[in-house]
Amino acid sequence: MKVIQEINLNPKSNEFTTWTELSLVNMTGLTSTTLTSFAEDCWPTGDCTESTGPWIGSTTWTPGDTHVATRTNTYTWKKTTGGESKLDFTWDTAWSTPSAGVQAVPKWNNSAFDVRCDSKVGGNTGCVFPNYTPTLQMNTKKYPAAAAYYWVLMEKLASHPGSEQHNKPLHRLADEAKAKENRDKMCMLTVAEWNPHPNADGTSCDEYPFAKSRESGGMSLSSGKHCAQFYADRQSDGSWMLELDNNYPYPTWNEICGRAAVPAKQNTDAGGDLGRFTSEIRLLDNDAYFVQTGFEYCDIKSVCNIS
Repeated sequence: MKVIQEINLNPKSNEFTTWTELSLVNMTGLTSTTLTSFAEDCWPTGDCTESTGPWIGSTTWTPGDTHVATRTNTYTWKKTTGGESKLDFTWDTAWSTPSAGVQAVPKWNNSAFDVRCDSKVGGNTGCVFPNYTPTLQMNTKKYPAAAAYYWVLMEKLASHPGSEQHNKPLHRLADEAKAKENRDKMCMLTVAEWNPHPNADGTSCDEYPFAKSRESGGMSLSSGKHCAQFYADRQSDGSWMLELDNNYPYPTWNEICGRAAVPAKQNTDAGGDLGRFTSEIRLLDNDAYFVQTGFEYCDIKSVCNIS
């Protein structure tokens, strides 16, 4: 038999469905086989309720049958305020095959498709696959200088923060107080020694990795002055150039972070996209994610027009 399964989640609902399709691959030396039970169990059982749908299509197959049987089940996570649950599934089947000497009772599970439901982000409840690492896609049209700056750091820093190519994801920092402390040390306080270049088009201090990530320079450094330093310079044709800031030592690329002077709106828009991504993808504390800037096609050794 061939089994196709889907688990369909909703990041804004505590209800989700599973869909199963059964079909015959081949049958040799047998007269028929019948599915007598198909138990799909959600664990821990106390965290989810199941509504089992009927099979559509016959659950008996004879040699040469090409029909399929399908079933949809609906599950509801028993949500708790500020809580979360990790749910996993097991499948246990039984078959009646009269002319067979041994009756089949195949069972299976797959932890890669565990489900996590929570009510901790976004002001709502939803479910996701926590073993999947999502990607934050930056909007290069809204903030071209900021996105290009992130890309340069992902390519050039030895730690490659946020790079999927180098398998170096960022991890969410949910502690707002710690995130503020990171931002203060990187950009805001006197200790940060923020002194943007006079040619910068915009003096907003944009740090990367983000203050709300566990890779932020503020997690281990005393000041943002120890990061690689850049500024955005708008050209006469409307394009942008990303320049190294000679107010500071040129980077060795062993730094763990960067700072750039960019227009305030670009900095704010990038931060807004991160916030919406966190909510929509249901990132919890320490969850991993990659960053895609839109400049991945560029050659770091050539001139890349940031337009």
